[in-house]
Amino acid sequence: MTISHNRRSGLFALSLAAPLFLFALPVVAQDAHAGHDMHKGHDMKSGEHEMGHGPQKFIMFDGPAKPSANYKITSSAYRTPDVTLYDQSGTARSLKDMLDQPGPVALQFIFTSCATVCPVLSASFSQASHEMADLAPGTRLLSISIDPEYDTPERLARYAQRYNAGENWTFLTGSLADIRTVIGNFDALLESNNKIYHRPYTYLRSKAGAEWTRLDGLLSKAALVKEFTTVLQHETAAR
Repeated sequence: MTISHNRRSGLFALSLAAPLFLFALPVVAQDAHAGHDMHKGHDMKSGEHEMGHGPQKFIMFDGPAKPSANYKITSSAYRTPDVTLYDQSGTARSLKDMLDQPGPVALQFIFTSCATVCPVLSASFSQASHEMADLAPGTRLLSISIDPEYDTPERLARYAQRYNAGENWTFLTGSLADIRTVIGNFDALLESNNKIYHRPYTYLRSKAGAEWTRLDGLLSKAALVKEFTTVLQHETAAR
């Protein structure tokens, strides 16, 4: 199911770019979900630029780096890989175990050296986290680095402090192979013409086993809380 914030239906044009280069995401099984985001013919635009301090470089979202009322909403049953990641304190954490815990989850993919969309994504979490927890006690926020070779637990800890992250907000890094697996399973990046594009995605889920709602765009605090409330209401109505 795909809808837009303005109630217009729409889907991305979907195809798998090939050949994949050295740092490409691994191909995942086709059982995954509708909406695979490997786009063909996505030529680099004049406003696009690369970021990333590690070996992996990302072409950044070329829209304005500020919240917008225009964002797309899709839903899908993403498969959680059984990988071990490391939080901002350096503690090993099973991603599957974390996502199988009771309660709602909000998830983003970021990297600490990002100076455009990631600060806006993280600010929305920071500003909305208390209100989301009030709406649903036990709500957890996860921010997963897509640049793990640079983003050590120590760097994530400093990043977490910058955004006043509370106890319910966990930042994760890991091996490049495990992070690629997570990225692939969540369709978290666009890949085309030997380039990787970082999209401003936020994922919301009401409980373990439920479908994920993916928000494609930079949301304000009010918009994020609104969409989170909608996810919770859909879960209540389904009971």
